[in-house]
Amino acid sequence: MQTPQDIYHATAGKIGRLLKLTCELFSQEGENDFIKIWKVFEKPKNWSRLPNPISHHDSFMMSDYLQLAMIMPFILQRFLKVTSLKNNNIIAIKIRLGINTNLVPNFIISCWVIVAKTMKVTFSNNFTSEDYTNLRKYLEEELDFLPKVIYKFIYLNIIIIFININI
Repeated sequence: MQTPQDIYHATAGKIGRLLKLTCELFSQEGENDFIKIWKVFEKPKNWSRLPNPISHHDSFMMSDYLQLAMIMPFILQRFLKVTSLKNNNIIAIKIRLGINTNLVPNFIISCWVIVAKTMKVTFSNNFTSEDYTNLRKYLEEELDFLPKVIYKFIYLNIIIIFININI
């Protein structure tokens, strides 16, 4: 097994895995709703055209994953509801988190919000000691939260190791 050696590749790989697993949660209605929102969602004009994440996620480039992470919470917020998800996934998330069924979509969106926050700090132009503290906090939230919501989400978080070594 090969491990990415830099933050850019590790982060893009993590986002790619999260995208794949998130799309696997969708029911047919969820996929259809996602595609409708995806087609009309206004992306910055200087971005290259991103392919449909459901049917073409394997053709995404690393920069596409990083761009997608910025907009995914907004896209999910526009359509995601309980009927957008497969019933067995709803039950599993509900049991793991001990939450009401109606909250499941919010927890999935929260996964993407945490990843977006982590990316913002990771790729900021200036890095202060407060940024290191925030990055550590967000990465620990990812490690704790993402596998609870999306059970199959397991990744080696070399970034936390990197931060612990350098602080």
